[in-house]
Amino acid sequence: MTITLTFTNRFVLVSARILSYLSSVICVFLFVLTCSNLLNAQGPLGPKFISPLEGDLRLSGNFGELRSSHFHAGLDIKTNLTIGKPVYAAADGYVSRLKVAHFGYGKALYLTHQDGFSSVYAHLDRFSPSIQDYIKQTQYKKEQFQVELFPSKDQFIVKQGDLIGYTGNTGSSGGPHLHFEIRDPQSRPLNPLIYGIQIEDSKRPLPTSLRWYPRSESDLNIEAQAQNLSLTKVNDSEFIAETLETSGWIGFGLGVYDQQDGSLNKNGVYQIRCALNGSLVQEVLFDRISFDETKYMNRYMDYRYYQERKQRVQKLFRPSNNPLGILKNLESDGFVEIIPGSSYTFTIELFDFNQNRTLITVPILGGENTLSYNSAKTNEAVGSKQSKSIENSIDDWSNLVEIPHTSATSWSEGNFSIFFPKECFYESTALNLSVSGEQLYMDKDQYPLYKPVKITYRGDHLSTEDLAHAYIARLDDYGKPIHQNTSREGTQLDANVSTLGQYGVFFDYTPPIITMKTPAEGQWFSTAKKLKVIIKDSESGIADYRATINDRFVLMEYDYKTNTLTYDFSDAVVDEAAHNLKVVVLDNAGNSATFERLFYRKAND
Repeated sequence: MTITLTFTNRFVLVSARILSYLSSVICVFLFVLTCSNLLNAQGPLGPKFISPLEGDLRLSGNFGELRSSHFHAGLDIKTNLTIGKPVYAAADGYVSRLKVAHFGYGKALYLTHQDGFSSVYAHLDRFSPSIQDYIKQTQYKKEQFQVELFPSKDQFIVKQGDLIGYTGNTGSSGGPHLHFEIRDPQSRPLNPLIYGIQIEDSKRPLPTSLRWYPRSESDLNIEAQAQNLSLTKVNDSEFIAETLETSGWIGFGLGVYDQQDGSLNKNGVYQIRCALNGSLVQEVLFDRISFDETKYMNRYMDYRYYQERKQRVQKLFRPSNNPLGILKNLESDGFVEIIPGSSYTFTIELFDFNQNRTLITVPILGGENTLSYNSAKTNEAVGSKQSKSIENSIDDWSNLVEIPHTSATSWSEGNFSIFFPKECFYESTALNLSVSGEQLYMDKDQYPLYKPVKITYRGDHLSTEDLAHAYIARLDDYGKPIHQNTSREGTQLDANVSTLGQYGVFFDYTPPIITMKTPAEGQWFSTAKKLKVIIKDSESGIADYRATINDRFVLMEYDYKTNTLTYDFSDAVVDEAAHNLKVVVLDNAGNSATFERLFYRKAND
């Protein structure tokens, strides 16, 4: 492949390579010093960790990568799409917490180690026998599947390498794997690679997109002013961007992924270093992220660009209200000043944990000042609107409502009202709000919420029957209503929501559907180890369920991904041949369904 570069780009590229060499020497030194400081500050104080799984590890997700509304807190370790691989304690300690849930981490085990460090093992299929028995006893005592337990320090003491469970696909897992975390004494997730978990990785990080952001005086809605820069591959480790001609203060954003050996998954990068003419501007280092900080992920990411293109771009500067600790060594918050008539070389270095490196060079010429133009557009748009293209043909600018960052605001129209708490957005934002019949338009989902907003619907005009089956839902991209957790007080419906978009009030009068293939009515069923029941609700969704055999509670595990309830006959609840199964299912709109079936089985078989 032949690459043609302009004279300016050739000159800049040669200069950049010289600067890059010097920068690389400094970078390697700083990286070694950083890792040394991390290990000296944290490693010796905590235990030495080993791999929780046998064999070479392959990752489907790594630490710190950008997920939906959060940074990934650990490693997602592949299990070759199988369930039931043994999971071992990564260090000496004791079981301090156990949680079983339909969503989230599913079945999860927490170990506490030396000096308050801890490790987490999530999406398990089941626990080791003694822990499994302890949990099941509690589940039967409480007559519920979802439980959270905190055993005493001396109840389950484990040594490094002890069996603690088996890999699975429970909770909000997208496929069989083990989610593994290491946390410090303040329960802040740490990058497990710093603590000796080894992953084979000889692949360099790869950029997918490069954007630049002109900075205005207010910095309101800076994402709407961003533009893309094309990238040209020079060789396996270098890319050069098209020449940027502008002036004033600007920042950059980057889409990037990294892959490890033996895996095609596009995971996150470990370190990003930005420099202007060889001087460090800022560094991003995914070494530790607290759960208090993870809510700022949507501020760190170009949220608008993701909603439009489904590509995650990391903003390599610190906008207001973004205290993320991963942003380090910031000069001028990561922005750089471009003076008319001057030329610059902006470099972005990408590293994975194994120090595989990729260099991006951005030639910059100080040219026409574009800031006044962009600032004027921002002011004209009341700080947040850049386009009058409103979905569903709602384009009346009289519907714009300014939501200040520093104070709470309420808005109402028709039967709907919205309460915007103080600092619900990361910055002051103007929204297009309107009501049409039983539907509420709350702008496009292009402005991330820092705090949920409360939608209230007044149903005084509804009949008692209608009100009992009403719920608030968000319409997805295909117009399908997605149930929101709705509370009722009198004739009022309330729901706290975390994204903008189109909402409405819907009515569900249809009870859930319950089916079972085997056993048939009156059939003998003595050889099967488990009993499965399918439950579905296509409108408001499943809220709760309860199962009994011969009027005695039986524990059924709910997998929402397959709509399946599963009972394990090893629980030995029934000691007679006749098994009269009864399953009651409730949806989120108050509808219930009951299913009964008689079958026979040898007692305690």
